[in-house]
Amino acid sequence: MKFMVCLACQKNIKRFNYKNPKELEGFLNYELEIKKARHNRLCKRHQKRLSEAVKVARQLALLPYSPSQRRKYSPL
Repeated sequence: MKFMVCLACQKNIKRFNYKNPKELEGFLNYELEIKKARHNRLCKRHQKRLSEAVKVARQLALLPYSPSQRRKYSPL
């Protein structure tokens, strides 16, 4: 039986940086919703930290809430 290992645990990531929207965008689907942990291959702890970082980035307007809010000149 194979066990999925968390990608963040493998890379020894303690926290996700909310100031880096490019990194966070990789964990979002095309509708800018946070993907489930099994699709992101994250453990429960890192999935929670990821969701907190995405929520902070959205409040600071570093990430849009929906695809219609995406700016044309945005680097995302």
